[in-house]
Amino acid sequence: MTTVSIVSSQPTVPGTYVLLLIDVVERWNVTVEQLLSEEGLALEDLLRSGFRVPRESFSRLIQRAIALTGEPGIGFLLGLQMKVSCHGVIGQAAMVAKTLGEALDIAQAYFAVPSSDLTLRLDREGDEVRLILSERDGRYQLGEVGAQFLLTGFAAMGEALTGRRLKGKGVVRFPEPPYMDRFEHLIAGQLIFDGDFNGFIFDASILDYPLVMADPVAARVAREQCKEELGRLGGGRSLVQQVRDLVFDEELGFASMEEVAEKLNVTPRTLQRRLQAEGVVFRELVESIRQQHARRLLAIRQKSIGQVSDLLGYSDVTNFSRAFRRWTGCSPRDYMKAPD
Repeated sequence: MTTVSIVSSQPTVPGTYVLLLIDVVERWNVTVEQLLSEEGLALEDLLRSGFRVPRESFSRLIQRAIALTGEPGIGFLLGLQMKVSCHGVIGQAAMVAKTLGEALDIAQAYFAVPSSDLTLRLDREGDEVRLILSERDGRYQLGEVGAQFLLTGFAAMGEALTGRRLKGKGVVRFPEPPYMDRFEHLIAGQLIFDGDFNGFIFDASILDYPLVMADPVAARVAREQCKEELGRLGGGRSLVQQVRDLVFDEELGFASMEEVAEKLNVTPRTLQRRLQAEGVVFRELVESIRQQHARRLLAIRQKSIGQVSDLLGYSDVTNFSRAFRRWTGCSPRDYMKAPD
């Protein structure tokens, strides 16, 4: 059995991101060789399925592209080029989900596949949802161009998936750049500068928008492929974080220890031993994840109590309600009715 590195210290991004950058700089007649030469990258490498580039190398390529083109707002142009297909298996899974909310759940669960150093989180406050991009490691902060790229790209992909113009607000942590007036016509909605996070604020009703390519059977297969890819990559996460990512799926529910071990390419005995070395017991980790997702799923109110109970692996609603009361001191129904 082949083993994988449990922790990788170097964050990476998909090679397809560099291909997008090549497409953008060609507008200024910048050649592939001019862009890539100093990083030792070849076009044939970038075209290989699953090829990844160290984030630091990608950052240098961005700065080189700005120097060669004289365009500091290149992140906006890069984001407009982004397609769902750029993200491999996670893009395939998101594309065939039933609704935009389900697609975002997939992105949230498997965002480590395209980005090993960022996390994606959905927070709901009343009828408003926040989609937040956060750094896993403070040493790798999302900069101005990176935020432009990802936020513009997410908006473009959301509109492509739904076939509808999405309304909302973008939020970025950097101040308004002097060149912003040249790109305002490309932004779908208001962009808030000097915010306290990078992401979006939008009405919760958007989560129910159906996707134009929804396919339940293909979605199930694609989600399994996402798990396998996540296990293969490691993605700079600790073993405990990798297990957290792999053990629960928003539609498929919980995986067994044997299934998680298989996706990490280790034996169940080895997985158990490594978890114990980090002071973690698999069963207790699953229980904490159940509690976390129970609170979140009830708070966003997209599923009924029965559906949440089934998804979290309980034999009936009574057992789930008993466990939830033990965790929170209140029933699932009361928790859903509580003000945000």
